[in-house]
Amino acid sequence: MRKIVEDLLRVDGVIGSLLVGKDGLVVASTLLEEEDAEILGAMSAAVFGEIDKATKRIGIGTLIDSIIDAQNGSILLLEARELILVVITQRMVNLGLVKMEMRRAAKRISEAVPI
Repeated sequence: MRKIVEDLLRVDGVIGSLLVGKDGLVVASTLLEEEDAEILGAMSAAVFGEIDKATKRIGIGTLIDSIIDAQNGSILLLEARELILVVITQRMVNLGLVKMEMRRAAKRISEAVPI
């Protein structure tokens, strides 16, 4: 799993990535500070869960992915089996390319995680 999240760093503008359970526990991370990974993992799982509840409630179905834009970058969230793939980017990044690579990574994760 670590190799899968590390491979995302090859995309120009990606500065970090992690894989977390829906309970917020970090499975794999490229972040140098373990504490940062744990905080981001817990927050990502909570945000993903709340957005998922909202999309279901308003009738558009289960959340697939989400992009959170901030002043200096973005956080992208994508469901991968029962895990959440999180990618942190710089402001100037090709979000389409990042999403495409995240989908490839999610496919690899799905193949690695038994049903």
